[in-house]
Amino acid sequence: IARKTVISETKTACSVREVPMPDILIEALKDYKYEREIESDERKIDFIAKNSLVFGNNENEVRTYSGTKKIFYNFLKRNNLNNLGIHFHGLRHTYSNMLFEADQNPKVIQALLGHKSVKTTITTYNSVDKSYFKKATDVLNRQFRPKESISKQNSLNNFTLDGSEPTNQEQSYQTKTELDDTELEAEIDRLLKLKEQRQHKHDQDYEM
Repeated sequence: IARKTVISETKTACSVREVPMPDILIEALKDYKYEREIESDERKIDFIAKNSLVFGNNENEVRTYSGTKKIFYNFLKRNNLNNLGIHFHGLRHTYSNMLFEADQNPKVIQALLGHKSVKTTITTYNSVDKSYFKKATDVLNRQFRPKESISKQNSLNNFTLDGSEPTNQEQSYQTKTELDDTELEAEIDRLLKLKEQRQHKHDQDYEM
């Protein structure tokens, strides 16, 4: 019967966060502010007042989601990008993937995206190949084993922590270029358990 746009609460408490802006975005916002100053004079509406919305519509009101999508898709069309399957929410995935490709800490990426669980960040927002887990496991290998066994382990090129032969599942990780969702979940669980074991051992050593 009727529809209205409102600014509501975030989905989770983790969604309330500060996201640092790169310099290129800061410069773009400065240019945008200058354009809005010109529009303020033309329309006799103060678009740059402290209580004004940064991305309000031409009436200085909340821009609807559908209106925002329309602007985005018009941008794709003007730049001949409309046939590449690019969606508005895909920009969020791109942001996450770029950080992962730059070897940023998954927990940092989780905080920037506002996810409650790091598993959501890894499994939903990224295409993680086995090299990511190989690097993570190598770190654990070096910390758990004596120095003399490290060179031997590196020559085996597997995921085991005790120098034993890799299991069939671990061998399959080595031959694949990308893990499916089930394997990815299993590998995440395995690494989390290893982290817990390491913490437990650290606590025991501290008590002794």
